[in-house]
Amino acid sequence: MLTQNVTRAARSFSLTVSEFIAFLRRPDVGSVVELSIREKAWTGIGLFILSIMTTMIFGVLALPVILATDLTTGEQLNEALSGSIWSVLLLVVILGPLVEEIIFRGWLSGTWRSALASAFGLTAIYGGSALLDPYLAEGSAIKPLILVTGASAIFFAFSPLDYDRRIIGFDRVFPIIFYAQAVAFGTLHFQNYAASSLVIALFATLPLIACGLIWGYARVRLGLAPAVILHAAYNVPAAIGSIIMVHYAG
Repeated sequence: MLTQNVTRAARSFSLTVSEFIAFLRRPDVGSVVELSIREKAWTGIGLFILSIMTTMIFGVLALPVILATDLTTGEQLNEALSGSIWSVLLLVVILGPLVEEIIFRGWLSGTWRSALASAFGLTAIYGGSALLDPYLAEGSAIKPLILVTGASAIFFAFSPLDYDRRIIGFDRVFPIIFYAQAVAFGTLHFQNYAASSLVIALFATLPLIACGLIWGYARVRLGLAPAVILHAAYNVPAAIGSIIMVHYAG
């Protein structure tokens, strides 16, 4: 029984990787077929494993460069990780993935619903943050929770996101948009690192560009909510490691 389960899981992962590579060769937002909940779950697990494996491979390749240079975490990332344990978990595992997925991939299906939901969702998050700042202490865990709840309610109101008319011409430019969002996602994370050389910082963000491709595929293939969950799950080890280093080291 165990052997059969392992074999089935291996076949599912192999199929997921094959379909992802085929999609990379010819990105087409209109070519993705509807999946059952079970198929979505197996595909999501496969993409999560692929995300971790890709990061580990890049990490091993980049390790000599990182050790030989002055690459460290940036001031903004250090500040974000200096809050309470719950605020770090909410920020890194929930609010961060939600905001980033909305910005870079919430609208990636190209429908008017997804575009409008992304615009209103980001307005709620950033506008709400500005309104709450005077009333909540810095590093409070309440603010991320309120913002996530508000943005989630907006997306729920616009659901289903992907069953609507697409923006005119979106299908034609989708391949460019798909790769551009991954590059933009990776370069955004330059701010997570401090280094004397831009090339070194770029090298450190290559895993995130690769993840941008994986999660972009997840957004189109599975939907926004699974893409956010995938991103959040990926951030869990980083959040736990950061909490241990900041709050318990020494």
